[in-house]
Amino acid sequence: MGAIREKRRPMRVTIIGILSIMAGMIYLFPALDVYGLGNLIIMTNQTFHSGPLALTAFAIAIANLVLGLGCLIGWRPIWYYLVIISVINFVVALIVVHNANQSEAVLIALLWLASAIYVLLALQSRKSRRWFHI
Repeated sequence: MGAIREKRRPMRVTIIGILSIMAGMIYLFPALDVYGLGNLIIMTNQTFHSGPLALTAFAIAIANLVLGLGCLIGWRPIWYYLVIISVINFVVALIVVHNANQSEAVLIALLWLASAIYVLLALQSRKSRRWFHI
């Protein structure tokens, strides 16, 4: 008999999924700006009128949307992707904290570090592992 799927999605996984979907939507706006559609909703005063930046933003948007949906449905490869990305984020955030010299930069780097730790700890719980069939 196969593994029993947990009926309720863990709250931490739901939070990660929703935040990933929101990030995907935010990254989608610069990509739409190339076609003149990004001005419908202005998130910042920055606009990307070059193709490579817009394509990069579009790729990141799609990756975040897939990540968010994968969290919400419990897709197994997403767990591995999240662990790898969180470890990379953790290392990079440590480097940034070590090299930051302004109070705002340190605060942002510490928030980045805290989010990487949160995701790593959330994914290691028994409920999260069961949700992703790990």
